[in-house]
Amino acid sequence: MLAARDAADRAPVREPARAGTARLTVVALGLVLGLSATAALPLLLPWHSAPVLGASSALLALLPSAVLGLVWLRRGVGSAQLLSLGWLGGAVALLSGLLLVPLWSVYRGQVRVLNLGDEPFALWVDGRRLARVEPSSGESPRAGVELVLPAGERQLRVVSELDGRQLFAGAERVRGGSPHLFVPISGGYCFYLEQRSYGDSGAEPGPSTPLPSSESEPLPRDTSFWLLPDGIRLFVPNPQPGPLQTSGGTLASLRQRRCSAPPESAPE
Repeated sequence: MLAARDAADRAPVREPARAGTARLTVVALGLVLGLSATAALPLLLPWHSAPVLGASSALLALLPSAVLGLVWLRRGVGSAQLLSLGWLGGAVALLSGLLLVPLWSVYRGQVRVLNLGDEPFALWVDGRRLARVEPSSGESPRAGVELVLPAGERQLRVVSELDGRQLFAGAERVRGGSPHLFVPISGGYCFYLEQRSYGDSGAEPGPSTPLPSSESEPLPRDTSFWLLPDGIRLFVPNPQPGPLQTSGGTLASLRQRRCSAPPESAPE
């Protein structure tokens, strides 16, 4: 008789503890599902937009809490516990969805596409037509088309807009968070990286004050797709030194010239 009474007294104490354990379990499970989806979905579904993938991650993170909430609702659990579960599940879902925003650049690479030929062409990536690229022979920071492509190996195809001829077809790897250059039709132009180093001096440049040194590094000519250094400026000449030397550093710019032209000499 006493044992039965003790068990009845302990039952109200155990029920909140069990509910708290279940709540923490489903919240942790939702966090694992949400973070895993945030990391995997951009790779599994590379052509879906960030809002769609973020919403999918949030829904997966919310799923365990929603299932437990339905079970509790059928059992007649109090509204206070349901509300607490809803707040926790919603917070985990929101975290999983928003986490994709700062990570999005990791799954995308910037690709500048140039057309140095005589006719416009269409660019297809993984079977999708993404852009029409007009011819442009002049060195300009606005030349070509700037695209953001999913990271990984992409199937590129270039087709003439005039007669439908295939001008290029091949697979290239896009690195997330990095700039790239794609020139399927070079038109006799070569590309090189121009790097200029600037020293630190408090005096005006004179006969005994060296000017910033400049170096040219040609890009490989056996490909039409290049991975470029981070922070590079596209087709913008590096500035000449001003009246006063500034703090030290190095600027890098992507340049183009006719392949037959000799390299530009560095200033002395």
